[in-house]
Amino acid sequence: MSTILLVDDNRTILVFMGTLLKKRGYQLHTATSGEQALEILAEHQDIQFVLSDWEMPGMNGVELCQALKSKDFSRYIFFVLLSSRSDKQSIIDGINAGADDFVDKKTSVDELEARIKAGFRTLDLHNEITETNRHLDSAYETMKRDLDSASDLIRQILPKSRSFPAVELSYVSLPSAQIGGDMLGYMQLDDSHIAFYLLDVAGHGVSSALMSFSVQTTLSVINGSSSIVMTNDDDGSHITPPQEVVSRLNQMYMGSENSLLYFTMIYGVLDIESGQLSYCSAGHPPLVWYHSHSGQAELIGQDNFVVGVFDEADYEPATIQLEPFDKVWFYSDGITEAERNSAQFSEDGLKSTVEELHPYPTHQQTQMVINKVRDWQKSESFEDDVSVLVAQWTGPSQGVRQCNMKLVNKATAQFFK
Repeated sequence: MSTILLVDDNRTILVFMGTLLKKRGYQLHTATSGEQALEILAEHQDIQFVLSDWEMPGMNGVELCQALKSKDFSRYIFFVLLSSRSDKQSIIDGINAGADDFVDKKTSVDELEARIKAGFRTLDLHNEITETNRHLDSAYETMKRDLDSASDLIRQILPKSRSFPAVELSYVSLPSAQIGGDMLGYMQLDDSHIAFYLLDVAGHGVSSALMSFSVQTTLSVINGSSSIVMTNDDDGSHITPPQEVVSRLNQMYMGSENSLLYFTMIYGVLDIESGQLSYCSAGHPPLVWYHSHSGQAELIGQDNFVVGVFDEADYEPATIQLEPFDKVWFYSDGITEAERNSAQFSEDGLKSTVEELHPYPTHQQTQMVINKVRDWQKSESFEDDVSVLVAQWTGPSQGVRQCNMKLVNKATAQFFK
């Protein structure tokens, strides 16, 4: 049953209108003042409809309306203002005070009931929307907790070790949202070879993160028949060439006609005895090769197709010969496409930064690159996922190079903020 709070300082009107409204099927509460109305509303949380006289001693109808429509009141009230004032200015003043409707006391009972019914329809719609929003808020909180958990899981599967024999590594991976589509990793395939990869799934959010997680899981399998990075035959276990690894991923993750997911990636295998790096880049930004003997860096890449779009795509390999202490940088385009005033940080900007950072320890350089880009774009956040991985070959006879932990304070301070 619909409940109304009727407020009027005239007891005769309260009895008269109360009788009419009860006969029309409404449950009624009455108050003779604005102050009493507030007390009744506090006691009866189910009341959401108020029909109030304008002119009353103490708190009048307009003041009561303002109190009920304030942010301090705990729930939504549909408020109808009753008055013998029927001039335009009075109507404007009543509506401006927050009243949902304005009714002349001379209005017929049938018209008054029609307006009350319309008010309850509005009230029902408001309550329905409020309940829907409550469920949405609850669902959002659940999703947020799940995304936080997923973000923690993705951070946990990123590599823990930062050095191998003859190789020093450093990386940073930052999703632009709670979870992103970037993924990177590395693993020792045998005593003489280490594999590195970095991939960037198109788009953002859950679907991209799930694909990147799936690809990472696929690449991390080294032993057994399900491995795509090692090939097992009658002659034993052999390292799969980079182009074949990418080709197999392309077949595995070929999307349907309704799927828009695909990814770019770069996958390389380093011979730690000779310094030879074989790699395959699939639609990915060029890697940065830093030459230790000259202090110069260069961009090298390929024009292979992205992964997961073209069924018959052929992937070509490439090979470079590293010198001791050379570095190779893998990264996602969130770095180079960072913007400031419509200008991008660019691949050349990254190359110059790599050259600038050469005096500093390898394990610090990736974070220094991130800080450099943040300073350049004058923003701490990135519009896209950001990942960067650097691998330094220390040479066949050097083993794992010991990092120089002494930094030139003034030169380094600009990057660590």
